Amino acid sequence: MIKFGTDGWRAIISEDFTFDNVRLVSQAYANYLINNGLNSKPVIVGYDNRFESEDFADEAAKVLASNGISVFITSSSVPSPVASYAVKLKDACGAVMITASHNPPHWNGFKIKSKFACSASQDITKAVEAELNGISAAKTSPDFASLINKFDPKPDYFKHVSAFVDFKVIKNANINIILDPMHGSGAGYVKDLLGSNGIPSYEINGNRDPLFGGINPEPIPINLVELSSVIKDINAPANTIKIGLAVDGDADRIGGVDEHGGFLTSHDMFVLLLKHLVENKKLSGSVVKTFNITNLIGIMSKKYGLKLHETPIGFKYIADYMLKENVLIGGEESGGIGIQGHIPERDGVLNSLLILECLAKIGKGARRILDEAANEFGCFYYDRIDIHLTDEQKAKLTDKLGIFKPSVFIGEKTTKLQTLDGIKLFLEDNSWILFRMSGTEPLVRIYCEATSPDKVKRMLAEGEKLTK
Repeated sequence: MIKFGTDGWRAIISEDFTFDNVRLVSQAYANYLINNGLNSKPVIVGYDNRFESEDFADEAAKVLASNGISVFITSSSVPSPVASYAVKLKDACGAVMITASHNPPHWNGFKIKSKFACSASQDITKAVEAELNGISAAKTSPDFASLINKFDPKPDYFKHVSAFVDFKVIKNANINIILDPMHGSGAGYVKDLLGSNGIPSYEINGNRDPLFGGINPEPIPINLVELSSVIKDINAPANTIKIGLAVDGDADRIGGVDEHGGFLTSHDMFVLLLKHLVENKKLSGSVVKTFNITNLIGIMSKKYGLKLHETPIGFKYIADYMLKENVLIGGEESGGIGIQGHIPERDGVLNSLLILECLAKIGKGARRILDEAANEFGCFYYDRIDIHLTDEQKAKLTDKLGIFKPSVFIGEKTTKLQTLDGIKLFLEDNSWILFRMSGTEPLVRIYCEATSPDKVKRMLAEGEKLTK
């Protein structure tokens, strides 16, 4: 069965993610557009650097065009936020992005973007799923070619994001910048934007590799060993700021390493960006965080006098707020962060530039800024483990967690249990552990934040025992 998860339909290439199934999903999406009177405007089709992504994109474009829908397909691979921005640029009714984001190399996916230039809502994906039930074959027409136009959204996107960043400040700062697009479709984007403003940077893993160098294109510690090593090997004067910035396979998420080669979590990035937007850029608005983001964001928002919203996991919930009110920043644990004035979408390219602007404005390395923030707002440590499960194991664990209400955890008294998205258990010092079944992969994710690294390890170890 074809199901849309937290962000799109994803499946293993040539097992379920086949050309026939991509055509069927494209036909279901075309039916949705026609049934809702949205087909008078064009659809954007983009794709990433995965195996056969451009060919899957071509098939999606052909099916849409065969239904009389005008299509603008990108002339090369693009980051997901660039495809989303193209919806706004072309006044399109939506977009299809062929990508499996940070999933393993043998996966691919089909993301739908709405007319608002953000991830499609659950109402849209459910409607597309419903259309699939009545489809046995996709439409094909020999006259489709005239409705398909290739275009390059990169120049317009560059012009748009450049308006958010003071490149002169970055240029005048003494920063050694190492970039890691992880062989994905974000390759060259940050590097070219910096280079066009006279700012040198060095990019690793910028070539297309559908196997992603043997790792998953997700900017987490195990996958950023090379980036960390490069930063550590830089022999720079004491007053030089060093930073390594990474984006995932479709460049909508950000990760990185600090001046010492230590990992910068998505929580760290959120803290840096919130601090920068409020204290340096003097901006205001509400703050949105998902259920698995650090307590620190709530503490900072309160100090800044900003309204805070907490949502289920998935950027589409953040986008809902960005569409209806003035959101300064919204972020999720996986590294997706949206910024005021941009499209209601996460964007690893723009966030990379804003992180550089933050370091340049303050004149300090990322870890030093974060240490100072911890002294001011409180110190929290975070980690996550992913445990692969069969469908039967997932079902058993779901039942087990449904009655999980301990009064004591790792020998400490529990204070509350929340079920906004998964099962989240709090201890007296506000440390927490969260169990959540992935919406896109066959696994359970266990998230944890505590007041010491040792406590994080103990809580995760105890959490893992519960999955056995």
